Amino acid sequence: MRSRRRRFFDKHAENWDSHPEHRNLSKVVEETNIKKGSHVCDVGTGTGVLVPYILKKIGKLGRITAVDYSPAMIEKAKAKYHFENVEFLVADIHKTQFPDECFDYVICNACFPHFERKKIALKEIYRILKKNGVLVISHPAGRGFVNKIHQNAGGCIRKDRVPTGSVLGRFVRKHGFQPEKIIDEPEFYFVSAIKS
Repeated sequence: MRSRRRRFFDKHAENWDSHPEHRNLSKVVEETNIKKGSHVCDVGTGTGVLVPYILKKIGKLGRITAVDYSPAMIEKAKAKYHFENVEFLVADIHKTQFPDECFDYVICNACFPHFERKKIALKEIYRILKKNGVLVISHPAGRGFVNKIHQNAGGCIRKDRVPTGSVLGRFVRKHGFQPEKIIDEPEFYFVSAIKS
């Protein structure tokens, strides 16, 4: 199944920047309240749509490690951005090669429903986040919009659903995170939680 999803996103890489879900991206970063000099892992970066917004917050001393399991997405992101403090990697968040407790923030923007084994992904995120580090799961176009797009797209992503914010809050709490902020509005979805 994962290889089918990878092929799906590889196929859509060329036109990914014009995807209708890529609105309110600056709001995701604003709500995250990223501190200057932070090391941020941008999971499911796609073509790096969130990167410029994160860069404004972290400054020159901060770093971004942007990962996606779609090689075509990462290839396009690398062609777009050339910053010394941004690294793009083909990687699967279910199992990474990152050291323990190396990130201040892990942002999963517009990708969490596509994680096939969410419990394992959260366990890995917990491992790579520093103590008191922040996990963010966001969908800047809103839950209903995303669920409708996935259903209409069919195929391997048809059942990839975004749960209500309260359900997701309870889910991350079971995996060692303390929910901090939950926004579940028609046009914006954001859940942040602290590694306790």
